[in-house]
Amino acid sequence: RPSAFAFAALIRAHSAAPDPSPAFSHFALMLRSGLYPDRFVLLSLVRASARRAGASRATALSLHAVALRRGLLGDLHVATSLLHTYASVGLRNASAKLFDEMPLKTTVTYNALISCCAKSAGHDYGLHLFTEMILHRTRLNADTIVAGLSCCAGLGALGHGRSLHALVVRRLPRMTPEVGTSLVHMYTKCGSLEAGRKVFDEMETTRDVSAWTAIIGGLATHGRGEEAMALFEKMTEEGVAPDSMAFTSVLHACSHCGLVEVGVKLFNVMKGAYGVEPRMEHYGTMVDLLGRAGRVEEAKRVVESMPLKPNRVVLGSLLHACVVNGESKLGKRLERQLLRSESEAGEEEEEGGFFVGVSNLYAKSGRWNEVGWVRDEMAERGVKKEKGFSLVEVHGRLHKFLVGDTRHPLTMEMHRMLHGLDQGAMLG
Repeated sequence: RPSAFAFAALIRAHSAAPDPSPAFSHFALMLRSGLYPDRFVLLSLVRASARRAGASRATALSLHAVALRRGLLGDLHVATSLLHTYASVGLRNASAKLFDEMPLKTTVTYNALISCCAKSAGHDYGLHLFTEMILHRTRLNADTIVAGLSCCAGLGALGHGRSLHALVVRRLPRMTPEVGTSLVHMYTKCGSLEAGRKVFDEMETTRDVSAWTAIIGGLATHGRGEEAMALFEKMTEEGVAPDSMAFTSVLHACSHCGLVEVGVKLFNVMKGAYGVEPRMEHYGTMVDLLGRAGRVEEAKRVVESMPLKPNRVVLGSLLHACVVNGESKLGKRLERQLLRSESEAGEEEEEGGFFVGVSNLYAKSGRWNEVGWVRDEMAERGVKKEKGFSLVEVHGRLHKFLVGDTRHPLTMEMHRMLHGLDQGAMLG
């Protein structure tokens, strides 16, 4: 059998390749042979895992277990690289636990965890960490600002976002394209389109395709599809080639603003004219676009023509189109296929929301037997939906309200105010 040295050489060589997948096959064989990687090999694997396409949570956790067994978690580089790996697969709780156990916390470790929070719906905790950095006088850099702005965008925390913008002006010698794009994204996500457009216009000499995508996506989300399309055309006229994300944004604009033929045309030319291979999100948006227009048969053909297996989002969009447009025959075929399917990697946390979404769709159509069947399926799988909540930003503070939660110190006063508003509405 190969020696530890031979395994190490193979793993490090494959870890540096564009596709590091073979490194993990050698890693598994190494463990089965009773051998363990040293610090340098483990670092190579962890870093490769963070950039590996379709990286799995199981791989991240197994690397963590090996680091623990080998006593390497005290190594700052190993622990920080593990944080980045957890961020890439959305394991927020595991990354937070690892972060808490680290004796030394640096800008890089904070950035890794805040980025993980931004990518896995832990935005409030991400902002908490950002504030902690300031209180502990930990140095902030552009990556910190980008991650913090992503958390503000996820929460709709406009006041906090403006504070970070002021911090950018004071702390950074110049605004990088990444920070500028994050500001555009934050402002548009928080509903301040004018502020987002102002930042975008000020980036005239530094804006790249990501900045264009951010402003186009923001306009699309707020129903300003015509403006989004005009900007897309201006972008191509200025010689900026649209990438995969840009097409996602512009197709989203077409879907939400009823620009069906424009969307179909763009989808059909994106590969030939721009060299962008359609991905899962593009197919999903096209199904949604055609479904909203009542063109269910065309939406079905899009799904059937996909060169990759459609995920739950794509099939869910097609099912929604069937229910809304009364296509019961096709809908029936989709239902059990969709609800019996296993969640893909990265979809586990959204599984509860997925089932509840399908249940609500049936309820709106008055199909109560199917509602009961979906609920039974959830119980059988042990799937639970997290309680809904809302966030309100008042005087720079975020207040979180959970369904049925009465722990807020002003709960009684707020209920009295709401009761008064209800009474006023009834009298009016």
